[in-house]
Amino acid sequence: MKRWIDDLPQIPFRYRDLPPDGPWMTMEEAGTHLGIGHYHMNALTAVTHRIDMVRTTGKELAVTRASVEAEKHWRTTATVRQKLWRLFKDILKNSL
Repeated sequence: MKRWIDDLPQIPFRYRDLPPDGPWMTMEEAGTHLGIGHYHMNALTAVTHRIDMVRTTGKELAVTRASVEAEKHWRTTATVRQKLWRLFKDILKNSL
C-alpha cells in the first residue's frame, strides 16, 4: 500500500459499494472521532489529502477508518516540531 511522506496510509479515491459496518465512516463520524469540526475535516480531505476518501455508488462521501485511525495516532504522538513542520509543508504546497 502506498504511504504519504509522514507514513499515513494512502488509499485511492474510487466509487464502490460500501458495506454498512465495513472499514468506512461518514465525514461527520470521522470529524467527531478526531475531535475536529466540519471545515477542518474538509481541509484534511480536500486540501492536504491526509484522510482518504471514497464515494459510494450512491455518490455519498465516506472516509476510510484506517486513514482516520492513522491521523488520530499521528496527532497524539507527533511532537510540536513535527506538527509545525507539517503545517509549513501544507501551506507551502498549497500556495504553489
